[in-house]
Amino acid sequence: MYHCQSLNLFIVNLLSTILMKKIILHFVWLIPVLVLFSCEKELHKYEGKPTIYFNEAGRLPDYSSEVIKDSTLLSFSLVAVEDSIVNMVVKVIGEKSPEDRAYTLSVSPNSDAIEGVHYEVLDDEFVIRKNELTDTVNIKFFRTADMQEKTFLLGFDLLENENFAIAMFDKILNQNTGKLHSYVTYRWFLNDIIKKPGRWLDGYLGTFSRKKLFLMVDVLNVDPAYMDTSISIAEILAYGKYMQRYLNEQRAAGNTILEEDGTVMVMGASSQ
Repeated sequence: MYHCQSLNLFIVNLLSTILMKKIILHFVWLIPVLVLFSCEKELHKYEGKPTIYFNEAGRLPDYSSEVIKDSTLLSFSLVAVEDSIVNMVVKVIGEKSPEDRAYTLSVSPNSDAIEGVHYEVLDDEFVIRKNELTDTVNIKFFRTADMQEKTFLLGFDLLENENFAIAMFDKILNQNTGKLHSYVTYRWFLNDIIKKPGRWLDGYLGTFSRKKLFLMVDVLNVDPAYMDTSISIAEILAYGKYMQRYLNEQRAAGNTILEEDGTVMVMGASSQ
């Protein structure tokens, strides 16, 4: 009986010792892993002078197929407004500051858009406010007659100053052509060059022209942008027939409406 108790006690002590050694070995194995994660955390921490870039050029895509660009085309061709205010966000990589920090933004030298004619920057100063990592630049663009013939360029450059470095310049998009994507130069292309709406069907609406489009806007009170993306075929048919009836009535009244090239304006064959 005594030997059985001693044997049982020995076995319990042995198992406890083995279990403790295993625990210690597992703990020892975890130490370098914990140290590695700690080191990685320190490695990923940004140090040095804060840097700035244009958020639109450096942000992550909203969906898998989205292409991030360093420029925007702003066209007045399918809108009825005479001006447009846009926002351009500047972002910081680095720590927040308890003080306001000015940054330097300049108009690119190759810009041909004219300040006061084609655009106006609405901000008096360019500052990353205290405890913030972004700033928004507000730009007002004006619709002008010369935009119907030419696309104008307005570029902005972020420059290094006492508060911010320029560490993100550009990346190569095409090795063969050398095409670059810039993080610190953002371009706006401006025009009022009319384009054929995406859902325009010649069979119902006839040959496209700027004059015909804006006559339809006036007569039907329809938004050109709606005709570009949303209009249904049934609506196109109805618009075509209504406009042809309008053109016939004007002609009968002695007011023949002509196209820009001098020919009589007509709608498509299916609207006759």
